[in-house]
Amino acid sequence: MVTPFLRVLVYSLVAGLFGTSFGVWYCIKGYNYAVAAQHEATAVGRVVGIYHGRHGIAYHYEFSVNGVKMDDQSEVCQTPLVPGACRNNGPVLVYYSYDPYSNSRLEDFAVASKEAYRPGKPVLAISLAVITLSSAGMVIRRRKKKDDDDSDAEDERGRSKSDNVPDALHITPSD
Repeated sequence: MVTPFLRVLVYSLVAGLFGTSFGVWYCIKGYNYAVAAQHEATAVGRVVGIYHGRHGIAYHYEFSVNGVKMDDQSEVCQTPLVPGACRNNGPVLVYYSYDPYSNSRLEDFAVASKEAYRPGKPVLAISLAVITLSSAGMVIRRRKKKDDDDSDAEDERGRSKSDNVPDALHITPSD
């Protein structure tokens, strides 16, 4: 039988799992940006387009590293070299790194790491606590139900079939 308390426990468990996946995703991003910050280099690039989509603005930019022309996009443009460069296809400072993978941004990787960790750590901590509490609640509920079922079975095992028969029906032979 599904009780309201069990529903709350199940919904809490599901919410905790979603929160954990969100927190892990942002913590991994933060870690990758922190590693990239240790190996970052800079180049001067140029914004070539701005795209407005469902997830906000993306700045498309090009830059050159050792004569190899590259292009990428970034959700933020924090490194314009002249005022209004992000909106007017101007020059920008591009941070790039090849460790842990090829990546570039229009902001410092250390700043991007802090920004990714900011929502990731608390959501992960809260979600893990919610998962732990809802799991513990389910275990306690299951044990309690099992104990109730065991006590009912013991009550029935202790009785004999004659105990279930009313006293008025006992017939004794006469001599």
